[in-house]
Amino acid sequence: MSRSMFIGAALAIVSLITLAPAAAWAQPRDAASPPGRAQQPLPDPPEAARSDSELEEALALWEDLIHYYRVAQHDLAVGAGNALMALDLNHSDLLRVVEELSPYEDYDRTLRQATELAGEPGQVAAQMLELVGGARLGLARQGDRIRGAIDRLDRGLRHRLSAQQQLRRAGEYSAPQLLEIITGDGSRDRELAPYVIDAMVEVGRPIVAPLAEALPALAPAPRRSVAEVLGRIGYPMALPYLKAEIDREDADADTRRVMQRAFDSIVEETSTPRRATAADLFLRLAEDFYAQRGSLILQPNESYNLMWVYAPDTGLVFKQIPTPVFHDAMAMRTARRALQLNPNISAALSLWVSANFRRENNLPDGEDDPSYGNEMRSPHYYATLAGPRHLQPVLQRALRDRDAQLALDAIAALDSTATADSLLNLDGRIQPLLAALNYPDRRVRFDAAIAIATARPSESFEGGQRVIPVLAEAVREAGELYAVVLGPDNEAINNASQVLADAGEFRTLRADSVDVVAAQVSEAPGVDLVVINSPFAQAESAVANVRHNYKMMGAPIVVLAHAGEDVSLRRSFEDEDHVIVVDGESEPEELASAIREAVGSIIGSTLSADEAEAYASHALALLHEVKIGSNPAFDADDARAALLAALDDSREIIALTAADSLARFDGERIQQAIATRAISDERGEDMQVRFLNALATSARMHGNHLSPVQLRELVAMVNEASPGNLADAAAEAHGALNLPTSNVIDSITR
Repeated sequence: MSRSMFIGAALAIVSLITLAPAAAWAQPRDAASPPGRAQQPLPDPPEAARSDSELEEALALWEDLIHYYRVAQHDLAVGAGNALMALDLNHSDLLRVVEELSPYEDYDRTLRQATELAGEPGQVAAQMLELVGGARLGLARQGDRIRGAIDRLDRGLRHRLSAQQQLRRAGEYSAPQLLEIITGDGSRDRELAPYVIDAMVEVGRPIVAPLAEALPALAPAPRRSVAEVLGRIGYPMALPYLKAEIDREDADADTRRVMQRAFDSIVEETSTPRRATAADLFLRLAEDFYAQRGSLILQPNESYNLMWVYAPDTGLVFKQIPTPVFHDAMAMRTARRALQLNPNISAALSLWVSANFRRENNLPDGEDDPSYGNEMRSPHYYATLAGPRHLQPVLQRALRDRDAQLALDAIAALDSTATADSLLNLDGRIQPLLAALNYPDRRVRFDAAIAIATARPSESFEGGQRVIPVLAEAVREAGELYAVVLGPDNEAINNASQVLADAGEFRTLRADSVDVVAAQVSEAPGVDLVVINSPFAQAESAVANVRHNYKMMGAPIVVLAHAGEDVSLRRSFEDEDHVIVVDGESEPEELASAIREAVGSIIGSTLSADEAEAYASHALALLHEVKIGSNPAFDADDARAALLAALDDSREIIALTAADSLARFDGERIQQAIATRAISDERGEDMQVRFLNALATSARMHGNHLSPVQLRELVAMVNEASPGNLADAAAEAHGALNLPTSNVIDSITR
């Protein structure tokens, strides 16, 4: 794609993800929220206050709870705690009992110590601490209490310190009303403004996101005040927002100077490059959100976290984002800002697509993400619109992060949009689809191989030799596992084989080197595991040789370390994927566990029966096409062993399709295998008819390769079968094999 075409495509996508959803970002979720007031959850249930007698009951239970914990009568403490929780007090009443009526001022220390108790006593103490903390936090977030704290800021030092503490508890929920004071022009606003600025700094990190979001829409004077606050707090999240304001063409000199001073003060405390553009900084922030940095989420244990939106007519309002997708929603938002500032940042578009897929994948069932408006289209829509150039990094990110679902999403989008060259990215620096052929999750491996084969590349390419073995793996039944065992001598090989026997059912291929076992591997339908029981130098060499054998290169490797070599081997293979080093002198169960872990790492999540059959059918169809079309990019002969094994597959459609494909392969072993099922298969007449049809196809294409015994059995079938489909199919195979005319005459004249 030329540079002009790329810029045009990028601008089209940017317009879709930045302009179309603008209304969704700007509008509060609750249209009835008053201007300037954040939409807030009701932290206290709207129930009537409890009567004095009910509060007395609650107080008695609370005092019993604390007393019994202190005198180590834990069963009585549990009873009091459960009874108190059953009263279901609202936040105000609970805190009145705990902090106003109760004589126990140091109750929190008692409960914290009690949380260390085993069983229900510790659980009840933890629940009570959580209830009290939630009540305190819920009340702190109430709008009238926040306003009351703001009004106390200029009433002397004691009131100011108390108010600041209350605002710190309210955290980001205090932002809308604090910002109202900064932007207001009333006399009371002007009186409070200096104190509010200090209070914002005291609130600290929780208030950075809402203030940064408001920054671009503020008038110059409040914008300078907010920039001062952000600079004094010093949290690097503010950097891209400040830089964007510094670069605004309409910024006056005073405002730009304040912004620059705030920006520089934060940069001095971080590793941020001074020459980075605002778009670069937004992309950097988006990457941090995507990486799910813990410092970027304020309430990781709550069900929702807040995304802030500012508009002059509504002030600061928030959207409640389900916590499991908060990081992804914010990564999309900040990547979007990067694209608004510079549509040519390809990495920002790829990141936006990645985060959008992951957001959809992680959104809890039944939950709504208000950051993604109804006018937005599916993640797959935007991914396919972005095209292969931007999808390759999405797949690369998925493989790096071991995000199997994202990898499947990316492969599906690539499969829908890419030509063979762009799918494989043969002229690019990264080739994630080829890397996906060795990914631990089998769905990813299978989808990658299917996508590559479906693209029908016209010539061979590096890494392409893995496609047919992976398709062959998809054909196989999951229960049949093959393992290669390598060792310098028979004793080492036998010991490693015994470890395998303890770990599960494996068909073993045994040898003293990769070169020797390669012939066995070529005849196997696949390799699921390699076990190496050799001294250090030989083990290193064996691992390297395994990785150069295209049928084994994706298999996990377990190295049984000899005495004193486990540390050196672990260091040697610390950067190797799917290499597990185990002390060879460990207990048998520990060794068996390592084997099972290694196999699990490459097999991935279990396929349902329907999924397995769908993959097998798709893979067989592609193998059939590759063989018929003689595609030079692939060697269909690599699937022979898997197809032969599939003849006995319990899934009849798989066995029959394998026979149809094998009929195109030349070779005595193949034709005789088909004939064996055609003559004596016990799965019913319909199966025999289909196998006989495949035998006839093989004979027409490759001549007669049946053994004398099979020929006699086929003739007997022709002579003895009752009239019908089986007899007709047997006769057709007989004719295709060009057997002696005497057989026909005998059939006519007997």
